[in-house]
Amino acid sequence: MTSEVTRRATRDLMRAVNTILWRDWDPIGCGVPEDEYESYVPEVVRLLTAGASAGEIAAHLRETAAGMMSTSVPERKLADVVAKLMALRGGEGEAR
Repeated sequence: MTSEVTRRATRDLMRAVNTILWRDWDPIGCGVPEDEYESYVPEVVRLLTAGASAGEIAAHLRETAAGMMSTSVPERKLADVVAKLMALRGGEGEAR
């Protein structure tokens, strides 16, 4: 039963992260499909569950946008995204 609860919690976390990346982060910004950023979800979940700081998560998202999409995300928007991601694990944080 514990493993089923863990799997369900992980699935829920992955779904929530995907929603935040799609709705709020969205470096492409042109009405992309909901699964556009799915490939980035596992690493963000890993960072969250490993206890990464808000600054580390912001740096990862900043680097991902620049390296994979050749774009940037405004810092205020990035800070809002990171705060939402940190709230998923019960913490609060700002991008640094």
